[in-house]
Amino acid sequence: MFIRRSTYLRPVARAEAYAQDARDARRAKQNADNQVARMAALAEVRQADHDQTVAAMAADLDAAERRAARLQAQYDHAVGLDSPSLDLGATWQSRREDKPRAEVSAS
Repeated sequence: MFIRRSTYLRPVARAEAYAQDARDARRAKQNADNQVARMAALAEVRQADHDQTVAAMAADLDAAERRAARLQAQYDHAVGLDSPSLDLGATWQSRREDKPRAEVSAS
């Protein structure tokens, strides 16, 4: 039995369109997967950069705190705040007679 060419070409064209749609869908999925992989790799690189930056800033902060502590100790020594006589006078300060006292009101 013979069929007309137009009758044959319609389903063939439809099958080709479906096949092309399937190829386009596979290509789009592959592009999306590649994009996700690129974004993940970029995020890992950025995270590593941020980690290095934070580590460098933490090291700088530690160094600045050590410098400040050293300078404070030098200043305390220069003005005599590290003298043992000051530690001995601390108990006198708490019990001295001329120290203003908070008055207790009887209610």
